[in-house]
Amino acid sequence: MTRTDGELLAAAAQGDGAAFGCFYRRHEQRVLAYAVSHCIGASDVADLVAETFLQALVSAGRFRPTDGNALPWLLGISRHVLARQRRSFIRRQRLVDQLSAVPAFTPDEASAVDAAIDAARLAPTLTTALSGLPAKDRELLLLIARDGLDPAQAGAALGMTPNAARVRLSRVRKRLQGILTDLPAPDPHPEVPHAHD
Repeated sequence: MTRTDGELLAAAAQGDGAAFGCFYRRHEQRVLAYAVSHCIGASDVADLVAETFLQALVSAGRFRPTDGNALPWLLGISRHVLARQRRSFIRRQRLVDQLSAVPAFTPDEASAVDAAIDAARLAPTLTTALSGLPAKDRELLLLIARDGLDPAQAGAALGMTPNAARVRLSRVRKRLQGILTDLPAPDPHPEVPHAHD
């Protein structure tokens, strides 16, 4: 005697794998046809069919037959699974779009970014060059370049007259230029690491 869908699902809820296997074979083609008509790819179809029957197994004990046919209930599960898949796809797509959006720079911003890149490439060379200067000369340069003081203010901070600070600054700049000229130039096109490396 052929068991009804309700009987098969009741048995499956009690752990009868053979009963659920029978239920699966009975409705597999209809659920597959539903998936094919609503999905855009084979993997989506397979996911929808598998998830539908998994949810049916989990919910088997809650099935309440009206006419003994579980197909409407099963396709209702498919519909909910499909809606969830679509929401998940949309969320993923939005995230991908956000992550792949290339920042658009104004010309001034692009120039600032280029300058920052150039400065980062020159930083090790400049650090080496600065370390070759006497401490007072290095401090004079940093007070002006880093801290924004003018030569007279920087000289005052170091106990020099404004004229002495200007003369010393001129000499320090020439010396630094000579050191920089003697050092190897930084690689203008360093290898950029990729996320998958």
